[in-house]
Amino acid sequence: MSNELLLETIEVSKRFGEFVALKSANIEVRAGKVLGFVGSNGAGKSTLIRVITGAHAPSSGTVKVRGKVVEKADPALMRSLGIACIYQHSSLVSTLSVIDNIFLGRQIRNRFGLVNGKAQRKRLQEVMTQFEITVDPDEEVGRLTPVSQKEVEILKALVASADVILMDEPTAWLSLSEVKTLHATIRKLSAAGKGVVYISHVLDEVFEICNDITILRDGTMIWTGPEEDIDRPKLVNLMVGEALGEASRAAMTAERHPRGTGEVRLATKGLTKNGVFHDISFEAYAGEILCFAGLIGSRRSEVVKCLFGDDKPSSGEILSEGKAIRFKSPSAAIASGICLVPEDRHAEGLCLQHSTLENIVIPSLETLSQKSILNRQSMAEMCDRQIKGLNILPPDPHKVVGRMSGGNQQKVLLGKWIEKNPKVLILDEPTVGVDVGAKAEIYATIRKLRDTGTAVIVVSSDLEEVMTLADRILVFNKGRITSTFDGGEVDNDTLIQAIGGEEVA
Repeated sequence: MSNELLLETIEVSKRFGEFVALKSANIEVRAGKVLGFVGSNGAGKSTLIRVITGAHAPSSGTVKVRGKVVEKADPALMRSLGIACIYQHSSLVSTLSVIDNIFLGRQIRNRFGLVNGKAQRKRLQEVMTQFEITVDPDEEVGRLTPVSQKEVEILKALVASADVILMDEPTAWLSLSEVKTLHATIRKLSAAGKGVVYISHVLDEVFEICNDITILRDGTMIWTGPEEDIDRPKLVNLMVGEALGEASRAAMTAERHPRGTGEVRLATKGLTKNGVFHDISFEAYAGEILCFAGLIGSRRSEVVKCLFGDDKPSSGEILSEGKAIRFKSPSAAIASGICLVPEDRHAEGLCLQHSTLENIVIPSLETLSQKSILNRQSMAEMCDRQIKGLNILPPDPHKVVGRMSGGNQQKVLLGKWIEKNPKVLILDEPTVGVDVGAKAEIYATIRKLRDTGTAVIVVSSDLEEVMTLADRILVFNKGRITSTFDGGEVDNDTLIQAIGGEEVA
């Protein structure tokens, strides 16, 4: 392994007016190494990525590629120098084929200026063979699995001769087996001399795949070194401070409340949707956190859609406080006190172009108006209550939500449903793309809701999250509930075996 220095930043800082987003950052990306970037939302990771990719010009400092100073900030220039970035949200065109996506905007042309399809296929096949990535070049990208789509993005970078590949939250929405597949591909990249920058809030993955780790906090690099020189408690403390770090660790040993108060808020009997899930029977109690655990594709979210009136089961019963119900729409479910924080906050949960205030008050407009006239003071009070209660940052009711960090967006989404005072709150993958500090705050909020008598259902593919939160655990596998555990009485290995034995290393 050459260990060649492929990319470095020297004392790079970035200001936006008076706000200093990045302070004197020094990083080195070397051939054959995976460098992990960790830090809370707002720590400066995204700013540093934008500087490296040429989207932002540094206010001071220098960026070098293979020892040569980059004279200007230009994304096209950085791509030509071998720098590529794979973002959390896919940049692929779902309706185009794999090969059309890979060569989009960079087609190989013959001497007449026409696209040379044969040359493109040859180039793609060479890269696929070298890195042992198997995908059908003619398959429509939208039909691929999430991990295959990530591999298509990697192929796109490799076909363009990228030597440094930045990956921003690459495993969001991937199952355990898909994470292993992606990590195997990353190891092939590093073995071939590529430099990889791995940005993730999933600390287990950082320790698993990274050779070196850089920790950012409040725009400053506060630690960098080999992975083996730091343990998880120290890393968490450095990321979020000792108080939140202690809160994060304390959550793992918090008291559990299986079956809560004993009052059944929501139940199903033999709930079935033909070809999707079968014979789903459970009870969700007031004052408990019930976790739906399982691999992505185990049909947990499909069950949730039926509970929320977004889909119709083929047979079986849904009971709310002992009465059989069949919601015709989500609005009917909300009116009955059942609220849902959806998995995809961007597509289904938030109005990204609107403010914090507007997002929080949307579900409650009827109670905030008289004779069709909105009470602006009540709206402001509602928003202020959630900003303070959830520590939403920045604490600005007029901040456009799409410009906020993932953790604060999730708090806004949670806050708008808290204001409905739900009897049952369902959260589908509530902390995807959320940092350790924000997770601890969200977990505390979920527990507070439980302790005030709400029945909370959490759908999660994050085993650590399930082990941290659950009062009870239902394991889903191929559309069925296959195991049930009380929280705190099951170990990690047993839960992994229940979810799918193939996941055990």
